Amino acid sequence: MSQQLNIFAQQPDDDEDDVFFRRPAEPARPRLAAVQAVLAAPTPAPAANRETRRAAKKEAKRAAKKEAKPVNRYPLPRRNPHRAAQHIAEAVADAWHRNHGGGRMDIPVGLVAALALLPWKGPDAPLLADRVLGLDARDLVGLLRECWAYWWIQRPDLVHRAGPIARWTEEDLSDHHLSCVKAVARAAITNGLLTLTGSSDPGELAECDLMSWTITGLRSHVDRKWLGEYHTPPEICELMARVQLGDPSEVGPDFSVLEPTAGTGGLVRATAQVMREHRLDPGDYRWHLVELDQISAAGAAVNMLLWGMGPRTTVWCGNSLAPVDTAKLAEQEKAEVFEHRERLKMVAAMIAAVSEAERLIAGVYGEKAA
Repeated sequence: MSQQLNIFAQQPDDDEDDVFFRRPAEPARPRLAAVQAVLAAPTPAPAANRETRRAAKKEAKRAAKKEAKPVNRYPLPRRNPHRAAQHIAEAVADAWHRNHGGGRMDIPVGLVAALALLPWKGPDAPLLADRVLGLDARDLVGLLRECWAYWWIQRPDLVHRAGPIARWTEEDLSDHHLSCVKAVARAAITNGLLTLTGSSDPGELAECDLMSWTITGLRSHVDRKWLGEYHTPPEICELMARVQLGDPSEVGPDFSVLEPTAGTGGLVRATAQVMREHRLDPGDYRWHLVELDQISAAGAAVNMLLWGMGPRTTVWCGNSLAPVDTAKLAEQEKAEVFEHRERLKMVAAMIAAVSEAERLIAGVYGEKAA
């Protein structure tokens, strides 16, 4: 605390016997000037107490953390993955119908699928939300088309099966449909889709069936009744999976699963999760799914990619009651699609080589001309 001089203090009387109270020999004017100088000096601010310093440190750390890493502005509204997937699907269906998207459910279903399949996974995946939402509608469609192309290089057979919900990205969409695409993307992302599907762990991605909720939400009641398509609760799927799987320790290398009424693969998902509980990798086994509806079969193909079901997975669109070997047909189709991919890769490599040669020749002629 700064020392204050009291200019109103009474001065002691002059007493020659007491040297301590003698009047100074100097006149009083210089002393008054010194007092005025002290009064004019700025008063130092009081020292911050412990609580204030602690609050300042916390605020500084919070500001540094925000500056170092952006914050996910679109977290999941619920911790339960099934409820979160249902919430996202409801928001997507509401946005599509509110903007009068019409009966083309392939567009919103394919949009959700492509956003879920975006190859950027990990803790920072949800932070892409603002960048994706910042794209205009045509650039957004271009991003989705590139996503499908990326997965076609990896698994052309499953992307071929997902064609009914992916091919619209190659169309010249009207302005109305483009506005619907933008609205659905905003609804899906702001309700936490990139958070739900942003994990790099297939086991975490398989905690829910987003495609089933999305297709069910967009399908009319009449269509569901005609197709006999009903969403099986995940709890029922898990119970059936545990009963069918039996003792996981008896699962051998030749273990295979045939799902004749697959839908989007709910029972397969539950079986894979039970296997993961016992440290079995679903990618090591054979999975064959059969589904009559094209949109649902496409959703199953997307789920096989998301859930990491491995290279021995096939999805067939057809009637499981028909007198044909659907597994054999699926394997033949898979081989043909892979051969087609290799031919296209060879053509692309040849075109790239010719383009590089033309560039080098043009450079040589340019140097000679100079």
